[in-house]
Amino acid sequence: MNLVSASYIFKTPCYNEKKTLSEAIKILKGEYVVTAIDEHNMDAAIIFCRTKIDCDNLERYLGDRGRGKYSCVCLHGDRKPQERKANLDKFKQKKVRFLICTDVAARGLDISKLPYVINVTLPDEKQNYIHRIGRVGRAERMGLAISLVGTVKEKVWYHSNCNTRGKGCYNTNLTDHGGCCIWYDEPKLISDIQEHLDITIDLVKPDMKVAINEFDGKVTYGQRRKVGGGSYKGHIESLAPAVKELAELEKRAQTSFIDLKYRKKFMTR
Repeated sequence: MNLVSASYIFKTPCYNEKKTLSEAIKILKGEYVVTAIDEHNMDAAIIFCRTKIDCDNLERYLGDRGRGKYSCVCLHGDRKPQERKANLDKFKQKKVRFLICTDVAARGLDISKLPYVINVTLPDEKQNYIHRIGRVGRAERMGLAISLVGTVKEKVWYHSNCNTRGKGCYNTNLTDHGGCCIWYDEPKLISDIQEHLDITIDLVKPDMKVAINEFDGKVTYGQRRKVGGGSYKGHIESLAPAVKELAELEKRAQTSFIDLKYRKKFMTR
């Protein structure tokens, strides 16, 4: 599985600049979703958004770009059950290319051979990141997960104390001022995720091109990895000494076990 994160560099802003950059992030993320789709010729992907309104906004955004190449449906709690079922069926039957959903709506979805996942916004909980990207690369199939990560904080909805839980709410004040918004710190979130997984997630440039390593060669995401070719042979050859050593250790361990077993049996007679 390839895990890819895209980040964009801004200067440290003052408060007014922070609000401007926050709006810019929201616009740019829509554009970079389109860039990722185009660059990798995606014909199927789950696109994760943090909130229901983010899902709705992205659905409209992609719809404005074209209903063929960017055809999509939404899956979240504000959609009626029959609509959610119909939208999921459309995606599974490949009548649309993209399923836009929240973490809650995505729980328990059974979708096989999924080639791509796009994280428009990182999840609040780092465990949900693992659940998201774990939907690709199953059953020895190649999968690509792309996360769009801003390098400055973004002002987002957070209806923790909202009487309507966000429905019809337009209170853009921060929560510590009686509102329903917080500053979302994606730079810290991606750092926490990397620390939790003990990995460094690869970075890509705004063109969304992903470097192909020597072992992978040219891959088709969603398909099984092809065995063969010089790169694969080289990889096997590099592993050969370790495999041989492991075999020797196993042989010694089995021999020691047999010796101890029969020695103990002899001593108890």
